[in-house]
Amino acid sequence: MRLHRPLTRRRWLAAAATLALPALGAARADDGAAGVDDGAARRRPLAVKGVLLDIARAGQRLVAVGERGHVLLSDDEGRQWRQARSVPTRATLTALHASDDRSLWAAGHGGVILRSGDGGEHWTAAFGRADGSDVLLAIRVEADGRGLAVGGFGLALRTSDAGAHWQRAELLRGEDGERHLNRIFVSARATWLIAAEGGHLLRSEDRGERWQIVKTPYAGSLWSGAVLSGGALIACGMRGNVVRSIDDGRVWTHQAIAGAGSLAAVVALPRDRCVLVGVDGSLVTGSQGGEKLAFRRLEDRSTLTGVVALANGALAVTSTVGVRLVEGVT
Repeated sequence: MRLHRPLTRRRWLAAAATLALPALGAARADDGAAGVDDGAARRRPLAVKGVLLDIARAGQRLVAVGERGHVLLSDDEGRQWRQARSVPTRATLTALHASDDRSLWAAGHGGVILRSGDGGEHWTAAFGRADGSDVLLAIRVEADGRGLAVGGFGLALRTSDAGAHWQRAELLRGEDGERHLNRIFVSARATWLIAAEGGHLLRSEDRGERWQIVKTPYAGSLWSGAVLSGGALIACGMRGNVVRSIDDGRVWTHQAIAGAGSLAAVVALPRDRCVLVGVDGSLVTGSQGGEKLAFRRLEDRSTLTGVVALANGALAVTSTVGVRLVEGVT
């Protein structure tokens, strides 16, 4: 039975960015080649101030993605940004992953999957339909070509040939298999994890072939996760809630951060530290493997959606009003 309930992270994006997002429904994308046909993303002077939903580092370059198929690039640690030269869709892009310095993957509405082999300058369609109702929220493709993209209502697409072909996958059966899947991250022991709704994480010890569901002490949706330099795992979600594991994701502890809004992204930092960002300017710094967490709110209270660390110790943070640099945090 399909669970007809709102996608929490999607509802947050809609409220924060006042986006008219397509409703989630039954899957319509077929296995095989891409069918993206909604035209190329337009070059807009104000794209750098638009809604951006994820950010990643590809070597010395920063790449950010967001609404209307916008892909932004920076080669100077986030001080200046420009649009990619060619993006074959105007669909909202929600997720980004860099396999290496040159190979990038983006995913989003319509089940769209895009790939770039030149550091994000030019993109080609790998999967999806412009009129599709699927929404992908996370993607990961490894150097050996094995990859996974996931999203609403348990949607999962798997590749074993570096994205040449994508096929639907059932990660779990029954109701557990219909949970919204929000973020893929990998532990220090190469265990794959997916932050999901209902305080659950999916866990795979064979790089995404077989999955089990793990319940955390928190009952709300988890939106993101990361492995810290000391090996601890941290995941975050609604209303400032954070869960942490020191046994490779088998058992989790819970901490609620008073005053913090929902947390959308986390980045690991040197010396076993981390930073989490989210709604209403929420910024949380973590030390001692995420065991100690300290909350502050940015003055403009903008909605923060993604974060990467910069070489100078600052952060580049995507938001609903473009990319901003945050200093004095790390």
